[in-house]
Amino acid sequence: MLNTLRGSISGWTAKILLGLLVLSFAVWGIGDVFRGGVANAVLTAGETEVSLQDYALAYNRAQSRLAQQIGRRPTAEEAEMFGVGQSVISQLVAGAVLDEQGRRIDLGLSQDRLAQVIAEDPTFQDASGNFSRAQFQNALYNARISETDYIRGQENQAVRSQIVDAVSEGIAIPDAFSTALGLYNGERRTIEYVTLTPATIPPVADPSDEVLTTYFQENIETYAAPEYRSVAYAVLTPEAMADPTTITDEAVAADYEQYKERYTTAEQRRVQQIAFPDEAAAQAGKAKLEAGTSFADVASEAGRSPTDIDLGLVTRSQIPDATVAEAAFSLAEGDVSDVVSGAFGPVLLQVTEIQPETVQTLEEVSDEIRSALALVAASDTANSAYNAFEDARAGGATFAEGAQSAGLTVQTIPAVDREGNGPDGQPVAEQPSAQEFLPGVFETEPGLDNVPINFQSNGYVFYDVISIDPARDRTLDEVRDRVLADWKAAETDRQLAERAEQMKTELQAGRSMADAAAAAGAEARTAAAVSRQSGVSELGQAGVNAAFSGGTGTVATAAGREAGSQIVLRVVEVAPPADPAANVAANERSQMTGMLENDILETYVSLLQNDTAIAVHPAGIERAKALIR
Repeated sequence: MLNTLRGSISGWTAKILLGLLVLSFAVWGIGDVFRGGVANAVLTAGETEVSLQDYALAYNRAQSRLAQQIGRRPTAEEAEMFGVGQSVISQLVAGAVLDEQGRRIDLGLSQDRLAQVIAEDPTFQDASGNFSRAQFQNALYNARISETDYIRGQENQAVRSQIVDAVSEGIAIPDAFSTALGLYNGERRTIEYVTLTPATIPPVADPSDEVLTTYFQENIETYAAPEYRSVAYAVLTPEAMADPTTITDEAVAADYEQYKERYTTAEQRRVQQIAFPDEAAAQAGKAKLEAGTSFADVASEAGRSPTDIDLGLVTRSQIPDATVAEAAFSLAEGDVSDVVSGAFGPVLLQVTEIQPETVQTLEEVSDEIRSALALVAASDTANSAYNAFEDARAGGATFAEGAQSAGLTVQTIPAVDREGNGPDGQPVAEQPSAQEFLPGVFETEPGLDNVPINFQSNGYVFYDVISIDPARDRTLDEVRDRVLADWKAAETDRQLAERAEQMKTELQAGRSMADAAAAAGAEARTAAAVSRQSGVSELGQAGVNAAFSGGTGTVATAAGREAGSQIVLRVVEVAPPADPAANVAANERSQMTGMLENDILETYVSLLQNDTAIAVHPAGIERAKALIR
């Protein structure tokens, strides 16, 4: 939830995210934009300022993205090496010039609409789906965002979206590009090939101790034991705190009466309707019905099919014309109405089936209501438990003592690595589902009081690292079986690749695929008229890449579709598509259009940057870095 909330403070549309997060300072000189001055802002674009908090949030998000790529939280030096700081400034400059442009042309969002947007955010709603002021404040507090900054961010987001839509709507990719893409997608080839598997070569014998030891030493990092941590944790969620037994029968009955419509299924009727062009035609149809003609026959004579006249099994509210709805729900089953003056002309109605209104009894839904009320009450209980834990820890209590004072159960994981696996290499079953749990465990140290991890809207994980077993190199004896299996697999791959290259040479010298396959104890096959997409199921992705790497007569080898296999192939025929445009899928057109939109948006933002006085304030950046967690 925190990541979602933090994203919303300056979250742009996907168009901007794709196109602008990597904007560089190429359009101006770095030295030209860095200034001294305002220490309460990291940069200014015209009259628009970017606050210290905006920088801190953007920097934290950039660090999180980098942590996902490298598998751990980067150090300050690594963040600098990867250009996190410059990337963040580039992102904030792009956003600031859009905000400044919105200010210049007086774009904005009404206060009523802004309030509606915030109230509709599920993050700020209670268990009943209503906006909760307390939940709103708690969420902002946990995200380290002030209410003023959040509202300002929502206003900025709306302005940016209006500008982005105005610039990018209506863009289409050029026909020449579509044609080229269609030629690429639609080209078909006929390939003859043979798949070599480990069964086509003699079994690999065990190596000598010397060879195995050498292999182990060359790949020792592969077998290293990762860092393991022992951690205690306690999970706090309204669901876990909810106690239906505390909800009285009187409370259940009152809620049932207040929201009885939730348990009511409205009356439904199967309605048929014949529409006529005018009153006279409708009256003539009514006369035929009274004379004994069936409703279906009158409809047929009016040029209506059975599908045309069937409105289906509907409730009163599902019939958009109130006059027609009233007439339909006034008929007895099987009856035909008089001519009804509907909103779109005169009609005749017939009701062929009636399903009466049904209401679930209190006894049928009491358990459901009791659980829902308990969950609502548990939200307050969870907040109290959260405060009790934090107060206890602030008062010097141990982790276990704090959990006990909050009424929480402490669980312990004896050893877990960064990937969530135990020493046996298998995932640790009993661990919180919060995505940030393991990164948090591996960013802290034993004895530290850690910030609880917020997840699932109003859930929290409290955790305490007990001990750390540093990463180390394992000995050969610890992993001998695994090393032996890996060596045999590698040796098999090597011999198989040699055999494939030998067969390739034979084919290039003129040997037929059938003869080469028979000599290898394999079967020659043909993949007829395959494309780059359809060929994957027969040749595998590597095989397709090889098959489309040259013209007719090309002979190539590649990794096979099955693990541990090799494929040797020859291109027999190349056929371009008759209609290139038909070979471009709608999602590809959409993707290419998105890329073109991003290019245009980058250009537009670059023009705004050239037209806007931009100043980056190093003093403000240094102050903002103090806010980064």
